[in-house]
Amino acid sequence: MIEHRIRKGISSVYTKTTGTGDAYASSNTGTLDYLISTPSIILMLIDASTQMLDKLLPTDYITVGRKIELFHEHPSIVGDDITLKLEVEEVTEYSVFLKFEAEDSKGIVCSGKYERAMINKSQLLDIAHKRVPGLI
Repeated sequence: MIEHRIRKGISSVYTKTTGTGDAYASSNTGTLDYLISTPSIILMLIDASTQMLDKLLPTDYITVGRKIELFHEHPSIVGDDITLKLEVEEVTEYSVFLKFEAEDSKGIVCSGKYERAMINKSQLLDIAHKRVPGLI
């Protein structure tokens, strides 16, 4: 069992001012080029949860994403701040279950659930190398 300090109820707030790199890059219409993309929100979620959780683990462990359930409720414009609120709902032997909500200056943008696994860094790399040997 992993000795860690992750507990139910731990929460964090993460804010990012969005830029053009957070937009949906439309290849044919250009009509959505000023909207924040769902993949960009997911990257923010990964950053925020990593910052929140990994410091609570032994140094040879990290968390990695396993499952995301995201409901993108409203569009948001590039240039606005996105604030993510995360909270640990449950902790099992090897997983952390989070709920989250993202807001911009006008209100809720998206919400959902996110599962992250706690794993030894070396073990994770070993598994990856065994799956595709010889690439690195």
